This record gives sequence, C-alpha cells and structure tokens, in this order.
Amino acid sequence: MGIRCFIAVPLEQELKDGIAVTVADLKRSDADVKWVRTENLHLTLKFLGDTDEGFLPALQEGLSTVASMHGPFTVSLQGLGLFPRKGAPRVAWIDINNYRELAGLQHDIEEALFTLGIKKEDRPFSPHLTIGRVRSQRNAKALLEGLQALDNRDFGTLRIRSFSLMKSELRQAGPEYTTLKEFDLKKEER
Repeated sequence: MGIRCFIAVPLEQELKDGIAVTVADLKRSDADVKWVRTENLHLTLKFLGDTDEGFLPALQEGLSTVASMHGPFTVSLQGLGLFPRKGAPRVAWIDINNYRELAGLQHDIEEALFTLGIKKEDRPFSPHLTIGRVRSQRNAKALLEGLQALDNRDFGTLRIRSFSLMKSELRQAGPEYTTLKEFDLKKEER
C-alpha cells in the first residue's frame, strides 16, 4: 500500500501568521482560488507522490545522509507572483530570495533520491511558497492587481534548520499533512 509523500521545509508560526494576513488581503479580490490553509503552508523541496511504505526506511536513510551534509541557513521571503507568468494563472506564490544554499540542499536531495531509483525533476528548481491554486479565471484581474499592489511585501526570513518527509492525505476539506520524519541539518557552521 502506498502513501502520498513529499519533502518540505516547515515554516515557523510567525511566518505563517504574516502570510495569513496577506492571504486575507488577497481574498478580497473574490477570485476563484483555493487558498492554502495556514497550517499547511510549507516550502516544498520534492514531491514524491505515491510511495511504497516498504521503501520508507531506505528513503529516510538517504535523507538523513543529505541532512548530515548541510548546516542551518537562512532564506528571505519577499514578493508575490503567479505561475505561469504568461497566460491564465494557476498558482499564487511568495518568492524565495537568497536561496543558493537551499538550491544546494534540494540538489543533494534530488541526487540521493535518484540513486534510490526516484526520477529527477524535469524542470529546474524554482523555490517558491505556494499560497493558492487558481481554479478559474473569475476575478483573475482583481487578483493580479492585488498581487501587484503587494508585490514587494517582505515576509521576513526563514531559518532553515531541518526538512521533513511529509505524508499527504487528500480529504474533502483539503489535504491533511503529517510529518513522518524530521531531518535536522547537522553540518557544523564554520
């Protein structure tokens, strides 16, 4: 039996609360968006999808090795946008800045999983924090204007000390996430 999994960085509650204020502002656009619930906000490093439970020990061992290769670091969250940048928007997001070390961590996760037989991403890593998924173009113009008005909003910094292997269960009220295992970044800072 498989479980739906992904690898993500958890957010501190203070960051989640600040993002919730911005989402409340954007909801005034009355655009047809499925907004991410505050408790579900996270920074995705790799989506795994349906994963065999018997594979979890090997997966966890690989991720533990990656965590031992990295020390804590900081990224900043500033700016908002929509994917795709042209055409009908599908995803509203917060931009991640100063992400060189984050890209290194994600690359090492990608490589470790590839050695375990997990396919690499086709697209380059584009770090962002998804805050909503656009369901239709109803009031999309108002949403875009709201995002542009808040374009330079600074959400602060995220001190990344760990990442987690997460389980996602799709429910009628929306996805429910459970941490299967947290991996502390252990490399000594110089």
